[in-house]
Amino acid sequence: MPRGFNVACPFFSPSDRADNIALPHPARLPLGAAWRGTCAAPGGELVQLGAAELESCNLGYAYACPRLPGDRVADAVRFIVSRHSVDRLQLQFVLEAKHLPVAYGNLEYDRILSCWTAPHSSPRIQKLAECFLRTYLERSAS
Repeated sequence: MPRGFNVACPFFSPSDRADNIALPHPARLPLGAAWRGTCAAPGGELVQLGAAELESCNLGYAYACPRLPGDRVADAVRFIVSRHSVDRLQLQFVLEAKHLPVAYGNLEYDRILSCWTAPHSSPRIQKLAECFLRTYLERSAS
């Protein structure tokens, strides 16, 4: 099972799974599946995203996106499960700008309590981590 080596746009705010959007290799998507959602870039919050835009949001590095802020810390975010046990999951994240890492760290999820014990400080990145984790747990259960 792929464990998360792809990237998603750090300004993408996923809301629900979009299994009916035709994206290449759904199991290898950065969040483990295709997602619908909104743009969290300043000024883009009310924009209804179409299928073509959702592909860029789901895959990251959407340089052609007119809402992508010029002054941004990152172009994409990656997640990977670095530790998996019965009671805890540890995710590593990497924020990238121009295909180079600019920030990284660990997030931790308590499987027994069903809560994050070490979440990300940014609500946007945390939301992406939650979607990645949800898909990972669904695949792990099957």
